[in-house]
Amino acid sequence: MRTVPKWVNKIHEADKIEFSSVHTICFSPDGTQLIVGAGEKVMVYDPRDGALLQLLQAHKGPVYTVAYCMDGKKFASGSADKNVIIWTSKMEGILKYSHSEAIQCLAYNPVTFHLASCAISDFAFWSADVKAVQKYRVSGRITCCAWDQAGQYLAIGLAIGAVSLRNKQGDEIQKITRDAAVWAVTFSKSALLVTDWNETLSFYNIQGQQILKERSTGLSALSISILGALILVGGVGGWSVLTSEGVCIFTTALEWVWCVAPSTTLNTMAVACQDGTLWCFQIVFNTVHGLYRERYAYRENMTDVIIHHLITGNKARIKCHDRVQKIAIFKHRLAVQLPERVVVYEQADLDGMLYRVKEKISQPNECSLLVATSDALLLCQDTQLATIGVKTPKSWTVPTPIRYVKVTTLQFREVLLLGLMNGQIWEVEPSTGGAKVMMQSPGSIRCLDVSASRGRIAVVDESSVCRVYSLTNGELLYSEDTVSSVSWNSWCDEMLCLSGGGVLSIKAGHFPSATQPLTGSVVGFQGGRVFCLQSSSMQTIHVPLSHAVHQYVQQKMFNEAYAVACLGVTPLDWERLGTAALEELSFEVARKAFQRGENIVFLNLIDQLQERFESGENRAVIVGDVYAYCGRHADAARAYHSAARDDRALALFLDLRMFIKAQEYVGDGEGVTMLARQRAEWARRVNEPRAAAEMYLAVGDVKRAARLLAEYGRRDMLIELARKMDKGSSESLRHLAEALVAVGEYTTAGDVYQRLGDFKKVAQLAVAAGEWSRAFTLAREHADCKREVYLPYAHRMAQENKFVEAQRAYHMAGKTATAMRVFGVLVTNAITEERFSDAGYLYHLLATQCLDSAATDDNGRATSLQQYALNERLARVYHAYDVVHRCVYEPFSLAQPDALLNAARYVLALLDGEPPPGVSMFCLYLCLAKQAKVVNANLLARQMLDKILGLQVPHKFQEGVELLMLKSAGSNSSSGGEDEVAPLCWRCRRHLPPLAVQCPRCRHDLTHSLATHEVLPLVRFEPAEGISHEEAMDLIDRTPIPDVENGKLDDAEILRIGEDVDYTDPFLDKYNEDDEGLVTCSRLALLRLSPACVVMVHRTPLPPKFYRNMLPELPITTCPSCQNLFYLEDYEIHLVTKRQCPFCRHQPDDLKKEDGSDDSMANGSGSSTPRSPIDGQTTFR
Repeated sequence: MRTVPKWVNKIHEADKIEFSSVHTICFSPDGTQLIVGAGEKVMVYDPRDGALLQLLQAHKGPVYTVAYCMDGKKFASGSADKNVIIWTSKMEGILKYSHSEAIQCLAYNPVTFHLASCAISDFAFWSADVKAVQKYRVSGRITCCAWDQAGQYLAIGLAIGAVSLRNKQGDEIQKITRDAAVWAVTFSKSALLVTDWNETLSFYNIQGQQILKERSTGLSALSISILGALILVGGVGGWSVLTSEGVCIFTTALEWVWCVAPSTTLNTMAVACQDGTLWCFQIVFNTVHGLYRERYAYRENMTDVIIHHLITGNKARIKCHDRVQKIAIFKHRLAVQLPERVVVYEQADLDGMLYRVKEKISQPNECSLLVATSDALLLCQDTQLATIGVKTPKSWTVPTPIRYVKVTTLQFREVLLLGLMNGQIWEVEPSTGGAKVMMQSPGSIRCLDVSASRGRIAVVDESSVCRVYSLTNGELLYSEDTVSSVSWNSWCDEMLCLSGGGVLSIKAGHFPSATQPLTGSVVGFQGGRVFCLQSSSMQTIHVPLSHAVHQYVQQKMFNEAYAVACLGVTPLDWERLGTAALEELSFEVARKAFQRGENIVFLNLIDQLQERFESGENRAVIVGDVYAYCGRHADAARAYHSAARDDRALALFLDLRMFIKAQEYVGDGEGVTMLARQRAEWARRVNEPRAAAEMYLAVGDVKRAARLLAEYGRRDMLIELARKMDKGSSESLRHLAEALVAVGEYTTAGDVYQRLGDFKKVAQLAVAAGEWSRAFTLAREHADCKREVYLPYAHRMAQENKFVEAQRAYHMAGKTATAMRVFGVLVTNAITEERFSDAGYLYHLLATQCLDSAATDDNGRATSLQQYALNERLARVYHAYDVVHRCVYEPFSLAQPDALLNAARYVLALLDGEPPPGVSMFCLYLCLAKQAKVVNANLLARQMLDKILGLQVPHKFQEGVELLMLKSAGSNSSSGGEDEVAPLCWRCRRHLPPLAVQCPRCRHDLTHSLATHEVLPLVRFEPAEGISHEEAMDLIDRTPIPDVENGKLDDAEILRIGEDVDYTDPFLDKYNEDDEGLVTCSRLALLRLSPACVVMVHRTPLPPKFYRNMLPELPITTCPSCQNLFYLEDYEIHLVTKRQCPFCRHQPDDLKKEDGSDDSMANGSGSSTPRSPIDGQTTFR
């Protein structure tokens, strides 16, 4: 460290010759202002050039102290006039307050910015937010004060030889006693530094304990301040710079120094003297350091040595407790020159940072350079070089001053290379004492270095020219201009690093250098790291070596390129090196390069290619494969072509979608088709579906074109293709139809399938589109479509809880087992829940399905007809029993007694053996008994009650049954009501027993109305043998010839043939025992029948049944759906009130139109089919 005067000023009193004593100075925190207290004036200087910025005259006595706040916004001055004035940074006074005595010192708190002002016997704290300043008395004359860095404690120096430590509240917490007056105190980190007039510097902690050894300052200190790790002391006799431990670095003699103030911002210090002189010095720090490979040793805090490992960043500190003057490091040895001795350290471990003292050599002489070798220490001074610390010292004298010393090995000998001012380079061998001139350089040597192989030497002279010589023959190899320092790479012999002119250059062999900006000098080059000395600090710079690798690669020097790459390059550089080596089939270098990048793909490729190459495969083909992998497709194709392998070139360009280039290598036939397909596939991948489809169509691949258009939703193109496609292209049309289905164009797809005649697909599409009407129509027109239509409809109805419709649809779909399972569940639930009308309706549906099966299945017709008869009987039983059950179990019934009587009687007549599930004989007998009693059929009532006695009567009915028995027992049995309830046989005109269903005499079956269950006035007949049903209906529909007398009618003559034939009405003839209850009608009888009196019941495939209404005044009709018989009046009343058939719940078409419903599954033929999902009619509860 040294100081250089920047400027000096002599301060005079105003209008006087004598000088003003400068008692106090301080810098602003940013170093732009220097505040000076001289005489009664406060002066503000620019510390950069010494210009006076402002003269402040507000005090009336000498200014003893000034202090600047750390916030940089204000400063304070204190004077013998007892006043403290606060100034802004713009030099405007804003506040003044007073003490009772002269102001001795001021100090701003660095944290809270409170001002401590000390008079002779008291001190006070001031802040901007406090109006009144409170003062604290002190026992002794105050001379100085200072805050610690945390702003918690204030140290006050006293003339009585003591230091009082106070907290922020002004309370004394510690008191330190000295042997002499204390005129200067300060804090350095957590230590309190105290100087007294015994020329002693002491170190204390906050507890008042001495922590370091006392040091002699050589001055009666009046001022002490801190500059980084240095201590500045001023007093009587001059000023000194000390280390942080108090070791004196140098002293400047002056008569009387009142104050020394540093500025860390500008590395500047100012000195105030009694004689009015104001000095400003620039502080210059000398760099004391040494470097060996990656270990850098340098001085810190003047007394410490830091060993810095430039690669790992680890640091070790050695405290020398004295001023370090020189440092030398070589291998495991470290030498440190102190003022009185040289200390030699050695590494305790080879890889660590621990150093131990090996020896101490007394050597007070000054030297310009300290040099360390493996086993010697040398001092260099001007033209002299001498060893120290050995029994037999050696010395060498050279012609001119030594400018540079390099320790190295040549031919396995450790030597020193000396660069002299006259340009000579000497070789000195310390072990033997030999010395000789190696070579002569044109100019004074500034720097030199030897390559790693010791085959070349680089020399930089004063003209900034670097020359590279061969150590073997001294030949000049090449030179570089504008170079100030040079260093060979310690790991690679070909790499040279040069710096100068603000540029760092990396040179590989004889290739041009690569440059980058750099401020500083290069001192070491190891691998990819450059050690650069910038100002006083060492920096490690990672330099790119890619350019050197590329230079070697361009010359196909792959081994050299690999050696440079090992120093440190990017993964991309390794890939480029491996690629370039592979292209030249340099497999070993390529493998090593790709191993660095862990490129498994290329490593496998190298193994394969090397094996193929060693097996004798054509080199051009292998090179083409390498080019292809490296992306040089045109070169790869040319290589394939040169080897007559155009097929590989074609495959390459097809994979790359480079179809234009592929055409150059394509042949005829399949090659063109394959190319077109590849182009289409590429167009698809780049989201050009139209172009891709056109390409597929061009080669006749309709399937892929259709799939592609469907994938991208191009409906318009699909529809257009479907319309243009010829019907003969059935396979293509089918692919188009599938694509149309995929995009949701069911209508167009259905049209295509219809053109193909695939009605199953049409039906499936109609179902998928929800067009049930069209689907049902297709099912009716094409029997093979039923399964495709009715099965999904059944599933839908089941999901919507419409199980009746689902059961019918399962039946229509041919899923008989499923339909029967659904039917069984529905019937069981209906009977369990006592919904007997629904049970009858379900059995009617099942009977209808059996009848449909009989019509379509000739083989199982007999079984189906048997099932039909059974289910139809159960349907009638449950339908009639529903009325009976409600009469018995419901408190009120709207049915007429005769209707209830007929219903119960009808059920009993239909029962054959055990009653079906849910039908109660007790309920039937009780209903008959009650209604017979109502119509005075007492005999029938008693008969039913007698039957009840043989049954278990439910508890709730016991009282009612007993009462009914009592009433029946007391009634007259000959009341005449028996004839009223006895049914009439309209064939033989005789009354039958109450429960008869067939006339015992004429064996005529009674026909009942399923609305009221009464016997209808119908007599069944059949055409005579030889008369078909169609002929019979034709005869019945003809108008009969009227009966006239004498064959005349209104002047018309009528000729009758067979007039003598005796005609009798067959319905009025006596019955014949062979008639089996049927009336046989001849053609004449049929002709004479009135169509209004004939009722035909036709249930396909059963033959039609013909009935004659014996009471034409009471018309009888049939339900168009179930073909059951009703009085016309009863049927119409039920249609008006219930809007459906009393038995089968069929709704006529006119009522459907009124209700807005449409049974689209029904074909109007009366056959039972499931209802449409849009049918709003409630058919089942």
